Amino acid sequence: ITRGLHGVARLMQGFVPLMAIIWVLTSMVICVINIGQLPHVIWSIFESAFGWQEAAGGAAGYTLSQAITNGFQRSMFSNEAGMGSTPNAAAAAASWPPHPAAQGIVQMIGIFIDTLVICTASAMLILLAGNDTTYMPLEGIQLIQKAMRVLMGSWGAEFVTLVVILFAFSSIVANYIYAENNLFFLRLNNPKAIWCLRICTFATVIGGTLLSLPLMWQLADIIMACMAITNLTAILLLSPVVHTIASDYLRQRKLGVRPVFDPLRYPDIGRQLSPDAWDDVSQE
Repeated sequence: ITRGLHGVARLMQGFVPLMAIIWVLTSMVICVINIGQLPHVIWSIFESAFGWQEAAGGAAGYTLSQAITNGFQRSMFSNEAGMGSTPNAAAAAASWPPHPAAQGIVQMIGIFIDTLVICTASAMLILLAGNDTTYMPLEGIQLIQKAMRVLMGSWGAEFVTLVVILFAFSSIVANYIYAENNLFFLRLNNPKAIWCLRICTFATVIGGTLLSLPLMWQLADIIMACMAITNLTAILLLSPVVHTIASDYLRQRKLGVRPVFDPLRYPDIGRQLSPDAWDDVSQE
């Protein structure tokens, strides 16, 4: 944290992929061991999602507002898409090729990995565990811990606990540094403001261990909704800029050249950037 955004980025660029790889590889090994059950598990996923009974139950039991709420919650909890929680980290990254659209593509790949790879791996483990988990009143980490205990033995739950601790640690550190970076943007980067932020972060972590889980989720829903509304409004206002940058990227790709963003071609955008923000530097 004391080394700022770049220091955290250096730590997380190796730390987070390693955690994800360990989790996915572990899930793949378990799937291979239980490969005979995979067809039934995959079929049950599609049957539960698109079956006539589920469709009728959904039409009768859920209103449109409930469906939208659940959709927003699940998508935000899985990948934070649309919340605007990581654009400052993306902006600080060294994009290659040196073009903002290329960095945007990298961000989209992150969403794909979060939702379709990590979450699918977790879902497969729960379903492979069978009736030992699907009919028990468990949720969240308790559910995946029970599944891993069934599939891997007594040390499976401890493995899940370790992985969750590492993911939580990386999330706390990353989100703190995002907040500190925003203080710099708002010209509030004086020592008092930074230490106040650090104390608030520490108090929030302690509060999360003391408050009830339903209350924490309700607070998270409110805060995430506020973040999404603010960020999506900004995205809508910036859509002409996004269209211009994306068109520039696709134009260069069609010409068969490496996309390089030249602010001089777009003076309105260039005036808002640092002079060397998109210099064509060699790949590191």
